[in-house]
Amino acid sequence: MTGEFRQHIAHPCAWKAAELQADSAWIYELSQNEIAEIETALKTVKEAGVPLLKIRTRDFPLAATAQRMREVSRQLEEGRGIALVRGVPVARYDNEDLERIYWGLSVHLGVVIAQNTRGDHIGHVRDEGLKWGQVSGGELVRGYRTNAYMPFHSDPTDRVGLFCVQKAKAGGLSSIASSTAVYNEILAQQPQALDCLFRGFHYSLRGEATGGIAQITEYRVPLFDYFEGRLSSRYVRKTIEQAAAIGGAPLSDEEKSALDLLDALVKSDELRFDMSFEPGDIQYLNNHVSFHSRTGFEDDPDPKKRRHLMRVWLQSADARPLSPVMSRPHGMKSPFLSREQALQRDAVDA
Repeated sequence: MTGEFRQHIAHPCAWKAAELQADSAWIYELSQNEIAEIETALKTVKEAGVPLLKIRTRDFPLAATAQRMREVSRQLEEGRGIALVRGVPVARYDNEDLERIYWGLSVHLGVVIAQNTRGDHIGHVRDEGLKWGQVSGGELVRGYRTNAYMPFHSDPTDRVGLFCVQKAKAGGLSSIASSTAVYNEILAQQPQALDCLFRGFHYSLRGEATGGIAQITEYRVPLFDYFEGRLSSRYVRKTIEQAAAIGGAPLSDEEKSALDLLDALVKSDELRFDMSFEPGDIQYLNNHVSFHSRTGFEDDPDPKKRRHLMRVWLQSADARPLSPVMSRPHGMKSPFLSREQALQRDAVDA
């Protein structure tokens, strides 16, 4: 079954800010034994000369830490939909080794896929002195390449990870909200707004497909979608608005009102949870049940002290079933691998 849904959802992923604040079960502090195990795995993969993109769990041998990552995976799918792995000693390693560690941990949660047409499998989130939305290299600049505030959104993958290497001089807080809790609030306050949210919106492909800057999705992508007993979400307002402008079909008053309501709820003190990143923190999110945001930030003049996060996008065999339109949220011309494609590629490479 796919389509609309009009019932309150009682599930751990439908959390509010105070509930997440009071619950530490989603925070996983690495023990000294686990850190030692990670360092041994790092040494093993370097001595074997395995290229970063070819590293699999067998190449990065973990025992206790692998069990910890299985707990993280369950938290992402059956629990809060958010997990924080804390304690990677980043000061001991250069960026190449940090990428190996991050990859070696993340492959326990899914298949790492490219995040853009440049083929970046680990994105480096930092201010490049660019303006969000300008055209650079034939594509629209995405927010992670700037120091701007990033409104709440989700990514077109099962899971996303952010690894803090260096925090900002000021700002750069991570803000998270449960999209399931947002749905519950809309249902309680203005249920009619759900009509167009289930109907969905066209998205701009931001120049990341063969059709160029002007290309938009060939079908509407639901903001909320109900499939096989699970409610999933997908949301990036900026690319929805870009598609409306490019496609010559402005958003209706009903659509704007529904999106405004969602934005007001997701930013509310009741639903929004703010957290600071510390070096060594890895935040993993289930994109189907959470929205995330970032406050603007100020960097240190010293290049070595400027904010630097590493990001991965993951497609996971452990993730919930999705309807066809949600499994390929940007359509058949999407530059991003679907879960099925990612798992097939991983099986061939194994």
